[in-house]
Amino acid sequence: MQRNFKIIFNALLFIFIIIDILILMLLTVDFALNLKPTFLNIILFDLAVSILIGVNTFFILNKEKNAIHYLSRHWPDIFAVIPLAYIIILIFPNTYFIVITLFLVRILSLYNYMLKIKSIIRFTRKTKLDYATFLLLITLIFGSFIFFWFESPVNPTASTFDSSVFFMIVSMTTVGYGNTVPFTRIGQLIAITAIIVGIGYTGWVTAAMASSLIEDFRKKRQEELEEQKKVLLNIVEKLDKIENELDEIKNN
Repeated sequence: MQRNFKIIFNALLFIFIIIDILILMLLTVDFALNLKPTFLNIILFDLAVSILIGVNTFFILNKEKNAIHYLSRHWPDIFAVIPLAYIIILIFPNTYFIVITLFLVRILSLYNYMLKIKSIIRFTRKTKLDYATFLLLITLIFGSFIFFWFESPVNPTASTFDSSVFFMIVSMTTVGYGNTVPFTRIGQLIAITAIIVGIGYTGWVTAAMASSLIEDFRKKRQEELEEQKKVLLNIVEKLDKIENELDEIKNN
């Protein structure tokens, strides 16, 4: 049970880090191209991710014999624990160069930390979920740009790049708030693509996690059977030994 909880927690942390990296990348593009970033409150998500990373790091340090030595070897993890993006927005909201530079530092630190979740890395490679995630991110990034490019001149609800990103996320999660709708044919095509990719990715993740849990259950069951087999063999050996001793007593 504890192992399953760890797998689920690491999987959620892995997904949240990917989402956080994506948000920071899009906001970095916002600041770099001056595309009117309007929903900076979403940076609170970076704070939540930092808390999760902090909790995970605490448990790792708790298992280490020398926590200081561990931190000295993994010092870049400190930048993943600190909610750097949230702090930057509070202190330097209008200094674009500093914001972009520190956002990139934050993105690199999160990416480095994400690669250390080896169990999930192995899981994604085994289930080909890494390709599905790549397709999801490409769809979100390019879909946001294309939607903004074609919709912003004619669609008042998609006048900012942030609105386009919000529309893509809402479409890919199949929530569909309806406050932003496509006016052009290209926009409608992007919406359909986002919905199909989002549904497909959800199904892929669900199937992959179910397969992983079933495989884990089978391995545990096999280990239990092997252990029971060893116990039975040990009992049989003892019975044979007792039988041999009884035969010797009878012969004497």
